[in-house]
Amino acid sequence: MQASELSIVDGVAATIGVECRYGSVVGGDPSSGDVRQASLQSPRPIDVSRLTDWAMGAALLLTLAVYMLLGNYARYVADDYGEAVAVRLRGYWAQQIADYSRSDGHFVATASYTAAALLGQTFVRILPAILLVAWVALLTLALRHLIPAAGRRGRVLIAAGIVYTTLRVTPNPFLALYWMTASLEFIVPLLLAAVVVWLMSRPKGAHRTWIIAFIALLAFLASGEAEIYTVASSAALTLTLAVALPGFSATWRQKLPELAAAWVGSLAGLAVELAAPGKAVRSEAIARIVHVPRPSGLALPGFTFGQMLHFLGALVQTHWWELLVMGTLAALIGARSAPPSKVVGTAGVVALILGTFGAVVIVFCAMTPAALYYGGSPPVWDQVIPVYVCVCAVAVLGWLCGRSFLALADVTSHHAGWPEPVRGLSIAGASVILSAAVVIGPIATVAAISRELPAIQTYAETKDAQASGAEAARAAGETSATVPRLPAVDNLGVFSHPVYEDLMRDPHFWINEDEAAYYGLESLATLP
Repeated sequence: MQASELSIVDGVAATIGVECRYGSVVGGDPSSGDVRQASLQSPRPIDVSRLTDWAMGAALLLTLAVYMLLGNYARYVADDYGEAVAVRLRGYWAQQIADYSRSDGHFVATASYTAAALLGQTFVRILPAILLVAWVALLTLALRHLIPAAGRRGRVLIAAGIVYTTLRVTPNPFLALYWMTASLEFIVPLLLAAVVVWLMSRPKGAHRTWIIAFIALLAFLASGEAEIYTVASSAALTLTLAVALPGFSATWRQKLPELAAAWVGSLAGLAVELAAPGKAVRSEAIARIVHVPRPSGLALPGFTFGQMLHFLGALVQTHWWELLVMGTLAALIGARSAPPSKVVGTAGVVALILGTFGAVVIVFCAMTPAALYYGGSPPVWDQVIPVYVCVCAVAVLGWLCGRSFLALADVTSHHAGWPEPVRGLSIAGASVILSAAVVIGPIATVAAISRELPAIQTYAETKDAQASGAEAARAAGETSATVPRLPAVDNLGVFSHPVYEDLMRDPHFWINEDEAAYYGLESLATLP
């Protein structure tokens, strides 16, 4: 590049005052008196990283706020009615015993949604907002000591990105978040896991014994939610212990008491679940419904591996763009947080390989119970757990790649003979373009939800009309009622869900019977 061209670049950089936190300050040698004099006369530099962070944060948090507001249209679904009737008839504590002896042994999940049932249907409308706020806040807290270089703003961005991407790519966000029974069973353990990670990653200090005991308790409670999470968390902690025990890392070695406490708590929760008398009862009931052959003990690993490959293939094929954007977001934060010339070396590559292998093992373990129970993949409401594992793995991959971004840019620019101003402007431009790619997804999601909103409103209004019809029939002394039929619930966008999760024409369908009992009727059916 000739001197005249270099002067033009310098002049442009000085005019717009670009300061890119992903690279160095544009404009030449900072020790030069000319540069210092120019900086006094030039406008205040534009902090590109701050602008892009605020744009990405606004888009992500706005979209999550929209997901929260959709909770206003949530109503009782499927098992919600049955649990409300059961706790009404038996009482809270007797229902815990009944569920443990007759159902799947999810003792913490039972305690959660039976308690929620006592609060009435109004609680269902605010529960999604509570869960989402807690999810982002606790995940941000969990990242505090894991990636301190990211700063508070960077950790909030990554946490919001993980939560948004999980909701965006999970097969059925309605059943995962807006169905009370399922959300308290599958989202809550992820919140508890975030607290466990935060406690384990904290620097050693006072009251360590109490903290270790609290870690074991939280891990135990989280493992009492659902076996798909329990098996996955037990596998994750076992792998982590296997890496920490040999002492390859002094930091990991120091965390052995915390890791061991979480591992013991997780296995204890798994043992309590497996010991539930209701496991066999539920297994037989599922076998009558599914009507597919279950794999034997010897065939289970191979069968599960095939189901996992199908799950991962469908996830990547359908949502590759959202996963790529999540990795890009983490890479941008990682690049901004990396020290100059920091390259992920051999240790980083090994960590990347081990982390990828670990994520695959965890997903495999998470899918094993469903392969055994259902002879197939987990139901759509269960799949938020393996989806979350995959999204977190993509975030880790993006972070590690971002940590080497500047070093690779340095090598490339030096080989190409680019001057410092061109390098700085290039990095600033790349960060703006990549940030724009991150922003597009949430904006498109909000636009899609706005188009789906009339159908979602109609769904909620029809659910209210069903409730009003059932209550009117009971008030009139009738024993049965016929209520309006819901719209096409499998075509409601974010609220889409299988038709068998709602009332049917058949008054003997199990949801009809539960809902009839909830409203004090003998039978309830929908119009043709």
